[in-house]
Amino acid sequence: MVVLRAGLCPGLTEDMIQLLRDNGIRTVVDFVSSDLEDVAQKCSLSYKALVAVRRVLLAQFSAFPANGADLYEELKSSTAILPTGSPSLDQLLDSGLYTGEVMELMGAPGTGKTQVCLGIAASVSLGLKQHLLFLDSTGGFTASRLYQMLQAQTEDEEEQLEALQRVQVQRVFNIYEVLRALQELRDHLSQQVLSSVGPLKVVVLDSVSAVIYPLLGGRQSEGLALMMQLSRELKTLAREFSLAVVVTNQVTRDSSSGPLKPALGRSWSFVPSTRVLLESREGPWERSSTQRAASLAKSPRQPTGIQVELDIGNGDMLDPSLVTPTEGL
Repeated sequence: MVVLRAGLCPGLTEDMIQLLRDNGIRTVVDFVSSDLEDVAQKCSLSYKALVAVRRVLLAQFSAFPANGADLYEELKSSTAILPTGSPSLDQLLDSGLYTGEVMELMGAPGTGKTQVCLGIAASVSLGLKQHLLFLDSTGGFTASRLYQMLQAQTEDEEEQLEALQRVQVQRVFNIYEVLRALQELRDHLSQQVLSSVGPLKVVVLDSVSAVIYPLLGGRQSEGLALMMQLSRELKTLAREFSLAVVVTNQVTRDSSSGPLKPALGRSWSFVPSTRVLLESREGPWERSSTQRAASLAKSPRQPTGIQVELDIGNGDMLDPSLVTPTEGL
C-alpha cells in the first residue's frame, strides 16, 4: 500500500493530507475507496478537488494491459548489462548487473557487502564512465576506500578524480529520507535534470534493512506499508529509467543452528530479482580476512547454489565452483 504524501500527485497538499489522516485516510487505497462526498463534508475540502486527485491517483496506480510481444521488444531495447568489476561475480550474475532489475547482496555484518558496493561504484564510474547514486543509510561509505580501488585500476589522477565526481553520495538514515531521495531522483530523471552531470545507470542502497527494521515493531502494519512503498519505488525506478538497483540486506536464523536466510521476511523476498549471499568461511582458499564466498540464492537466469570465491580486499576473484544449493534460501 502506498502512503499518501505531498507531491505524490498534483493537488495533494500537506494540509489536505493532514485532514485526511485525521479522518483515518492514510493510503492511496483508503482514499480511492472512500465516499468522496462524505470525505468532503468531514474534512471541509472541495469535492471537485478530491475527485481530481482521485482521478490522477487511479491513472497513476492502476494496472494497464500489455501484450507479451511488446513487453519483450521493450526489454530487448532497454536492458543493458553492466560489469561489476569482478569477473567471477559477473559470471555468478550471468554477465553482470541487469538494468531494470533489483539485485540484493545479503550477509552478516563484516561479510563485505559495502566493499562489493564500492567495487561496483568504481567499475561503473571509471570503467563505464557512468554516474552512480549511493544511498548510505549506515555511514559505511568510505571515500578513501573507493579512491584506493580507483588507484588500483588506473594511475591517471585526472581519471581518478573524474570517476569520483561521477559517484553521488547521499546520507539517508530513515525510511522517509530514503523515499524523499528516490522521489527527488524520479523528478530529476523525468525532467532530465541529470543530463548536466551525465547519465545515471546504477542506484545503490546500503542498507535497506537499516531503514526498515525500526518500523517493524508495534506499528507493524504501517511499517509494512512503508516497506512495500519503498519496494515499489525501487522497482519502478529500475524499470522506467533502465537503472540497475543494488541493495544490501542482513541475514537471520530461525534458531541458533538454523540456516541463514535474508531479513525482512516473505513480503520483501519478492522485491529483488537476484539475491547473492556473502559469507566468511574457512576453506582452502582462505589466505586472509579478505576472502569471502558468494552464493547465488535467487536468480531468473542462473541455477541457484552456484558459488564463487571473492577477495574483497583487492577485487580479485577465484574460479567459480558449483555447490549444493543453500538450504532455506
